Amino acid sequence: MNKFLSLIVLVLGVQAQAGVLLEPFVGYDQTTQKTTTIGGATDGSTISGMDYGARLGYKFGRGFWLAAEYTGGSGKSKSDTAGTPDADYTRTALGAVIGYDFGRVNLWAGYGASDKVTVKQTGSADADVTGTNMKVGVGFKAVNHVAINLEYGIPKYTKITTSGTEYTISDLYSKFDTSGAMLSVSFPFELSK
Repeated sequence: MNKFLSLIVLVLGVQAQAGVLLEPFVGYDQTTQKTTTIGGATDGSTISGMDYGARLGYKFGRGFWLAAEYTGGSGKSKSDTAGTPDADYTRTALGAVIGYDFGRVNLWAGYGASDKVTVKQTGSADADVTGTNMKVGVGFKAVNHVAINLEYGIPKYTKITTSGTEYTISDLYSKFDTSGAMLSVSFPFELSK
C-alpha cells in the first residue's frame, strides 16, 4: 500500500509541473560538405544561411521534455573548386528532440527522420538531396522566454534526385560527409495545465 501511495504522489508531483512546450526559433547555420566520387574526384563546399522553425511537445516534471521539430531554411552553397559558381539552396527537416531543462541551461539531442536540401545552380537542373540527421544542442536562457542556442548536426544523406531521376549516394560517391552548426535565438513557452 505504501508503494502505491508513493507512486500516486510521484505521478501527481510530475503532473503538477508538466505542460505543453512551444519554442519557435530563428538562427544562422553553417555546414561543410566533403565528397569523393566513385572515380576519385574530390570536392567540398560551405553551405550557410538562415534557419527557422519550431518545437512543439510536452515538458514532463523534473525538467525532461520531448518535442516534434520542424526546421526550414535557405542560403548559399559555395564550392571549394575554383570556377564553380555559387548555388542557392532551401532546406526542410522534420524530427523529434528529447531534452532536459536545468533551469537556465537546456540540453537536447534529436533525430531528423526527414532532411531534404534542394540545390539550385544556374545552368544546371535542381538537385534534391534527402536523408536523415542527428544533432545535439545546448541553450542558455538569457531572459524569460528568450534563449541563445548552439546546435551541432550531422546529416546522413542517402539519395539525390535530379531531372526526375533518383540516385543512391553510395552508387555515386565513396565519401559524402556533411556536418554543421547553428547559432539560434529561440522563444520557449510552457503552457501548464
